[in-house]
Amino acid sequence: MLRATAALLLCASPLAAQDFYGQATLSFGQSDTVGTPVGLQGADGTLGTGRAELSFGRLSDNGLYLQADLGLTATDNGNAAPNTANTSNSLVLRAGRAADRFSYGAFVGALQSDHDNDATDDAMRLLAGVEGAWALNERWSFNAHLGYLTGDSGSDSVATVTDGVFTGVGITLAANDALSFGTSIGYLNAQMDAPSTVVELWTLELRVDYDIASVPGLSVFAAAQYGESHQKEIVGLDDITDTTTIMAGITYRFGRKGPKTTNLGYLEPYLSNTGGILE
Repeated sequence: MLRATAALLLCASPLAAQDFYGQATLSFGQSDTVGTPVGLQGADGTLGTGRAELSFGRLSDNGLYLQADLGLTATDNGNAAPNTANTSNSLVLRAGRAADRFSYGAFVGALQSDHDNDATDDAMRLLAGVEGAWALNERWSFNAHLGYLTGDSGSDSVATVTDGVFTGVGITLAANDALSFGTSIGYLNAQMDAPSTVVELWTLELRVDYDIASVPGLSVFAAAQYGESHQKEIVGLDDITDTTTIMAGITYRFGRKGPKTTNLGYLEPYLSNTGGILE
C-alpha cells in the first residue's frame, strides 16, 4: 500500500521534484487509564505506547495538494487493560488547496485496531470529512475539522456496526522562530448496538514543539493529553474511561512547506474502548 501510494503521488503528476513535501515522526508515551465499573470495563492500568507516522504529498504552484498519512501504534497493554487496543494503524488520504494564510480540503481514510492480543476482535473504522486552517499572522494559527466515522466493531461482538460524527479545533502560537505552543480539543459522538448505546469521546491536548537549529527540518516535541470515553448504557451503569497521556517525540520535515492538516490521533481512544468485548 505504501509503495503504491508513493508511486501515485510521485509519478501521476507532472509537478517538479521540489513540490514534494513530507514529515516523519517517532513518539513514545505513557498513559494512565481508569475505568468504571472496573469489573466490566477492565481498563485500569498504566500503558506504554510507541507510534510511528509518515506524511508525504505534492503541492503545485496553484496551491492544490495531494497527501497521504500513515500511522502505526503499538501499546504494551499486558494484562492491566485487556480490552485496550494492542496495536492500531491508520491510512488517511487528503486533497485540497493551500494559500499563503489558509488551506482547506477533504480526507478519507481507515483506522484499524487489534484487541486482546488475538486475531478474533480486530476493529476497522472508515472515515471521511473536511478540514481547514487559517494563519491570523506570523504567530497565531487555527485549524478545524468535521468528519463521519463508521465501521466494524470486531468479531467478538454481536454489535458489528458503529457510526459517529467527530469534530475538533486547534490553536498554535509560535513564540519565536524555534518554539511553538499548541492546544486542541476533539469530540466524537457515536451510535452503537444499532443504535441503543451511545459513546462520547472528549480529548484535550497541550503540546510544545522546538526546532533544532543545527539540523534543518528536525524538531522535538512534548505533549500531554486527557481524554474521557463515556459509554451510555440502556441497562446498568454507564462505562466511563479516563485516560491521561504524556508523550515525547522527534519529527523530521523534508521538502517544501506543506499545508496544515488535522491530526486524527485523538480517535484512537475510541477505537481502544469500542473494539470488541466492551460492546
